[in-house]
Amino acid sequence: MLKTPRLAPIADAPARVSRCRHTWSDREMAFWDPRKWLPRTLFRRVRDWIGATARRRRLVWFTAIMGVLFVFPGGVGAVARAQSNAAAGGAGIDALNWMDIRDSAGIRLTDYVFATSHGSLFSPLETVISAVLGLEFVGYMVIVTSAVWLIGFAISFRWLDPFERALTGVADSVTGQLATPMVLVTAAGIGAFCVAWFVLRGHYAKATVQIVTMLGVAVIGPLFLAQPLADVLSSHGLLAQGRDVGVAVAAGLGGDSHPDTDHLMIDMQSDLADNFARRPVQVWNFGHVIDQSPQCAAQWSAGMRSGETDRVLNGLRSCGDATAYAKADNPSMGQIGSGVVLLICAAILLCFGAYLAIKIIWAALDAIYHGFMALFGFAAGGFVYGPTQTFLARNLVDGLVSGARMTAYTIFLAIYALFLGKLFEQAGGQVTVVLVLGAIVEIIAILQLKRLSAGLDRGNEWMTNRFALAMQGHGGKSAEGGTALGMGAGGAAHSLSPGLLAGLTAVNTVNNNPIAAALFGYRRNPLDPNSRVRNRAEVGMWRTNALVHEKGWMLNYYRTRGQIMEAARSAVREHGGRHTPRSAAAAVDRVLNRGGSLTDVGAALTDAGFIDQAMITDAIRAYNYRQNFAPSVWDGDKYIGEAAASLAVLKLGTSPANVALFQQTAHRLANRRYIDHVHESELTREEMAYLRDYFANPTRDKIRGIQALAGGSRITRDASGAVVQSNPDYPLPVEFEGWSQERGQLMNRFIMPHLAQQYLSAAQAENLSQASQILQVMANSEYWTGNVKLTPSKAIPRF
Repeated sequence: MLKTPRLAPIADAPARVSRCRHTWSDREMAFWDPRKWLPRTLFRRVRDWIGATARRRRLVWFTAIMGVLFVFPGGVGAVARAQSNAAAGGAGIDALNWMDIRDSAGIRLTDYVFATSHGSLFSPLETVISAVLGLEFVGYMVIVTSAVWLIGFAISFRWLDPFERALTGVADSVTGQLATPMVLVTAAGIGAFCVAWFVLRGHYAKATVQIVTMLGVAVIGPLFLAQPLADVLSSHGLLAQGRDVGVAVAAGLGGDSHPDTDHLMIDMQSDLADNFARRPVQVWNFGHVIDQSPQCAAQWSAGMRSGETDRVLNGLRSCGDATAYAKADNPSMGQIGSGVVLLICAAILLCFGAYLAIKIIWAALDAIYHGFMALFGFAAGGFVYGPTQTFLARNLVDGLVSGARMTAYTIFLAIYALFLGKLFEQAGGQVTVVLVLGAIVEIIAILQLKRLSAGLDRGNEWMTNRFALAMQGHGGKSAEGGTALGMGAGGAAHSLSPGLLAGLTAVNTVNNNPIAAALFGYRRNPLDPNSRVRNRAEVGMWRTNALVHEKGWMLNYYRTRGQIMEAARSAVREHGGRHTPRSAAAAVDRVLNRGGSLTDVGAALTDAGFIDQAMITDAIRAYNYRQNFAPSVWDGDKYIGEAAASLAVLKLGTSPANVALFQQTAHRLANRRYIDHVHESELTREEMAYLRDYFANPTRDKIRGIQALAGGSRITRDASGAVVQSNPDYPLPVEFEGWSQERGQLMNRFIMPHLAQQYLSAAQAENLSQASQILQVMANSEYWTGNVKLTPSKAIPRF
């Protein structure tokens, strides 16, 4: 018969519903917070996760370095190969052919190929190596070609051609709006008022200088306003002339008495191509420079022009260079390593070229900018005394200095190119060494170019200030150390504007003002993003410290610390002031007995004068072993258990710290636990004889007899003379007849203190076997008369 299932009570339904309802945790709610997935928040979380451990930071740096050295060049090579000429079997990089960078033999760098064996079905390792070498080679050629082109492109000013017509038109339009008779008359009237003011105040020198300045602006201004950017953008402008002077100096350094800008640029690029592409690729591919043999150099050049690796290899074999042919026909892992070195050197060359190009373009754009600004000066500002004239002087000086920058940068590049060329000429076949040295030289060149630029900036500021002081009539004395009107922010011209500096200063003043702190909720530095959190932390800490000191808790804490320190010092004094393992064990024991912990022991022993850290550590370790062993060794009297545990520690080794702990434990057992000594003179001869017999041959009946006598049991005789026990459950020995309860109590009090003193004597003599036997008697005495469960024969170590 089927049973009908019993339905749960209706009252249980809410409970079941509450159990089934899902409660969202804080972590799950935070997951759906849209602010958590903002790019800035994600970046911060990833950065914190990476910086949490040193292992993660090392792993990320290693991955980044490997990516820069291998993945990035390989990716560049793969992209370049994908765009290369398929008809030539992957030879040539069509994406960079427009740069038209050629070596001294007229071969485009984009036509270079890496001649090697591509393996076969039976040589899979060579196939893999050749593929890696191909990616490294194409990436290397892309970087080197780009770097050489960038240097030549920056100096040639071809990048300025698309902007010349547009900039000229804009400058003409601005001139047409500014250079009007109304503006000219207004500005000249303001300048004449300044002259009249100086005359009325008696500053005749300033008035004269102001008149001369206004006349100069009136004469030079129309010439400049007629063609505003001609001096900058024309082929005979300041920038072009500065570049041409640098070219002339560079040609003179190279021994050319008839310099030509275009020819020199081509020669410089071809020298860089030879030094950083032709020779390094030959060493990388064949193990030495092929150009040392004219016949082999011709064969290699013909093979590069054709773009066929087989023709390169056959040409080397026909010219008799068997070493180069064998090297190319057997690719190895060493060539991959050489490619990594070349990639690093090429990356440094690219950085050098990019930095130099940025400096040159920056100088040109600065000249254009100041040319535009000079329009306002010649149209109106140059007639008005003060900062407006300084503004005109700054723009004129900056334009002149821009030409000087072009000269300096061109000479700088020529000197380094000449130096690198001489290095490669002297190197012969040791191209890799010179390439590494060249990379180091380029790093130094970047740093030196930065110093050169900073020096030109300082010179620019000095010249501008001198011109402005002269225009404002301060004279030579003031010009040596003074600052002209409008030059106050000259030192910060390339960092922050004066208005921004003033605003930041005002904000900082408000942020440090106590009134502002009170207005913003009594928060110090209220504009700090973390001011609220820091204010809560600081105020909470201040209140806690005030309460701690008001209640005296800190003072009591220091008193407790002093008590612990004094415990260690007193233990040392009791042992003659000597810092030995024995005094260390006593100090550890006393510190812990006075309320300290193991974490306090090290500081206490150091305060007591212990300088041997190994001794301190050994003393703490030995004590810790004893405390861990004691509960498992003996479950009776605590001091007997500690004595047994100290013997167990000696099983780990009889080190000075373990022996000292053993002796200190025996001292505590004899002089702390059992201090109620009963002298032998207080006992009768019969009583001492019975006790000595028990000490020599301890049994349960003997110790229980003493316990029963001390508990009040007595022996009497009946009328027939038979022995009658007052407590049959604990019978007394016959020799106890006539002994009183007081005598039994004296005997009982004598046993444990007497054994403890004997145990201490054995410990001081370091007699482990005797100490173990004595502790066996003490443990048996407690085992036979108490509630101890552990058997002494198994608990007490034997030696």
